Amino acid sequence: MKALFRHAVTFAAAVFAFAAHAQAPALKEVRVANGTTPDILSIPDVRAFEHFLAKESGIPGKATYVPGAVRAIQAIIADEAEVGIATLSPGLAAVAQGQDIVVFSLASGARPYLVPVATTDIKRLKDLEGQNVGVISLVDSTYYLLVMMMRGEGADPTKVNWRVVGGGAGRANALVAGGIKAAMFQVGQALDLAKSGNHYVVPASNEGLKDVIFKAFWAKRSFLQKYPEVANAIVRAHLQATREALDKSKFMAYAPAMLAPATPESISRAYDVILRMGPWDPNDALLNPKAGEYTINEMVRYQVLATAVPFDKWATTVHVKAAVEKLGTAK
Repeated sequence: MKALFRHAVTFAAAVFAFAAHAQAPALKEVRVANGTTPDILSIPDVRAFEHFLAKESGIPGKATYVPGAVRAIQAIIADEAEVGIATLSPGLAAVAQGQDIVVFSLASGARPYLVPVATTDIKRLKDLEGQNVGVISLVDSTYYLLVMMMRGEGADPTKVNWRVVGGGAGRANALVAGGIKAAMFQVGQALDLAKSGNHYVVPASNEGLKDVIFKAFWAKRSFLQKYPEVANAIVRAHLQATREALDKSKFMAYAPAMLAPATPESISRAYDVILRMGPWDPNDALLNPKAGEYTINEMVRYQVLATAVPFDKWATTVHVKAAVEKLGTAK
């Protein structure tokens, strides 16, 4: 009798779950708040939603640029978007404040992709000691990634005069005007700055950053539970866009139109640099508990986070596993 009762309860729960899922209103569009600057590295994210998603799910996606990762996280919390494309720190800050949002997929730039640009008298990262260096803030990736690079080369970041000068345009203006000696930039902007001959990309190793999760797709847990198949389709679309981007000929077939007025030549040069940095993950393999723990511990170490957050509190691998199982593993 007890076994029969347990079977009845299990069956009833399954029926209830099916009914709840069946009653979920149909999505007409997936709204995406893209908190990262449109750039050579990040345009596969836009392509995932505006090209591949409709093929995978029948539901179109619309990616809207918002100024900064914090705004992307705020957009999904306020139900102004279903998905936010953002670096980890603002999402983790929201989780620490009790918001039930999670990473369910990596993004273009899964691994760190910023490079240090400096005036030509700076020959190595240690030369930044005693100099003015520009950042967005002292908890932003423009700060902590450079700190990690400096420590990896034996330089002391506590001897740097950190200056808050704003986003990419603000850092570039401050560098050109001479207010700072260096800052972190995306590759395309870095190469543009280097054209003057007064600035260059400082040689620096990314070895210590290869297991750092940097940028991802965030969503409310309630959205993922209500629309699990849409979430799976989003990840499949992202993986297809990433795999397409890893083929330079395919990438160059669509990138110039999306990045105008940048020339195909400049896009090609930046692409080659980005590819060597390895920020695109065709299987989202970096989204795993080990890499997640390492990333969180490094963020705590550099005081980006006050305390560690368990992986299952801020991430889920369910949708990546489902997408890879359907698409197969990329070589």
